[in-house]
Amino acid sequence: MPSSHLAIAAHLAWGHIRPLCTLSAKLVKLQDLYITFLTTRSLHGKVTAELARNFEDGEEEFESRIRVVGLNFDEKNPFDLAEFERSFEQQFWMLANGESALCAHQQKQLAILKRPDALLVDIFCYKLLQIARRLSPDIKVWASGPTFGTSLYALFGPFGPDSRGYLQRLVTQHMAATGQDLMPAALEVVSSPSDQVIQAPGLLPIFKYENFPQERILDVPFVGLLHLDAASLIHECDALVSFTSAIYDPKECIEALDDFFALTSRKMHLVGPLISDTKRSARVEMEGAAKSPELLAFMQNALKAHGEDSLIYISFGTLFWSTQPDRLWTVLDVLMEKKIPFILSHASPWAKVPDEISEKIKASGLGFLTTWAPQQTVLEHPVTGWFLTHGGFNSITESIVAGVPMICWPFGADQALNTLLLTENLGVAYELIEVRTGSSGLKPVYRTGKAPTATLDAVRAEANTVLDKAFSEDGAKKRANTQNLKHMSSELWKEGGSSRIATQKLLNDLH
Repeated sequence: MPSSHLAIAAHLAWGHIRPLCTLSAKLVKLQDLYITFLTTRSLHGKVTAELARNFEDGEEEFESRIRVVGLNFDEKNPFDLAEFERSFEQQFWMLANGESALCAHQQKQLAILKRPDALLVDIFCYKLLQIARRLSPDIKVWASGPTFGTSLYALFGPFGPDSRGYLQRLVTQHMAATGQDLMPAALEVVSSPSDQVIQAPGLLPIFKYENFPQERILDVPFVGLLHLDAASLIHECDALVSFTSAIYDPKECIEALDDFFALTSRKMHLVGPLISDTKRSARVEMEGAAKSPELLAFMQNALKAHGEDSLIYISFGTLFWSTQPDRLWTVLDVLMEKKIPFILSHASPWAKVPDEISEKIKASGLGFLTTWAPQQTVLEHPVTGWFLTHGGFNSITESIVAGVPMICWPFGADQALNTLLLTENLGVAYELIEVRTGSSGLKPVYRTGKAPTATLDAVRAEANTVLDKAFSEDGAKKRANTQNLKHMSSELWKEGGSSRIATQKLLNDLH
């Protein structure tokens, strides 16, 4: 029986959970240990399937060392995490006391294991750290960092000798000044589009309002509380397990974060990229793609008609969408005018493509519309030349690993900061500025001093300019930079690679 036991807990954000699945598989292959993966009951099947694709046929012994525990949560209000936290407390108490945990999804007791040596939690799960330390005071609690170091530093910092509680103090002061309760006060402090200048080491500065380059399609009132939790977790965890790598983030930022953790004798472990690269995963991707034979046929026909690196893949993830989609229709018009083939994957529940747009695209023979696409398959296809993306961390990682340069259209969260890193530091992307919307999006950009003009004519002009560059020598340089990052990324998890070494050091801390 394995001598070590690691518990992992995460909820809601699939973009945070998916790389944790890949990391879990790598951990059990590197060391003799068990993993108990705690997530919401509704995600049990998705997590189980994602874990499975990270193993090869014949690795069933490794695969069996990970068991998934579905926890109760409020299905009517999934953003209310109180029920999830109560369920976590019940099951973690069982684990910490050497008793059998209960999976709410399968309605069965799990085998008894030794108590967990450590708990790895999502960056927004600070309350789980508090629960775990109350139930098991000597347990190590690690935090996952599902973004670039620059974005983590700018969004949840500052980080220094006196930074603990900094964000909480700002919120407390705001509550005293306004009479607001905690949730609205935290939201205003975190999400107010002020002209405060923020900067991570090694990254160009931006105005705070530039983190909100698009009008919000959905208000999330508890986002301020999530930021409070993240800042607290970073300051109180025993180690940070970051999904980035030193080849992506500037040296100055990595050193600043290392210095911060060293103040309290803690470490940051850089373990990215966390992308499934097994033969089974490739087979799952192809099986998914086979469910859309029209998509595969479209890519093959585009390859024959237009050649390699000719197609633009467009996706804003499963959530994000513009409140003014006429900007997107204008960009699509430019693509069709330039005879550039494209795939638009519009998975957001707010995405609606008017009939006249669909008909125009179909008549052109240049575009393919779908509500789902096997993203890794599309990115790795030889026809795909560029990825028009919202700039989410996982999408960026997949694009880099596939060697595909990007055109960024950020919406919120860490995306504006990610885009800045890609365009200004790594030289692997362009950014569309004129597509910005809302009061924050139409303010001046710090690095240029200019504000978007907010007209469709400006969107059209910028799209023409960016696409001309993308398919010129300038774009070829960005492609070469991306290919170089792809090669370096492929070395990180090989024997002697920095991510593999960092993960082994993390595992050594279990003992």
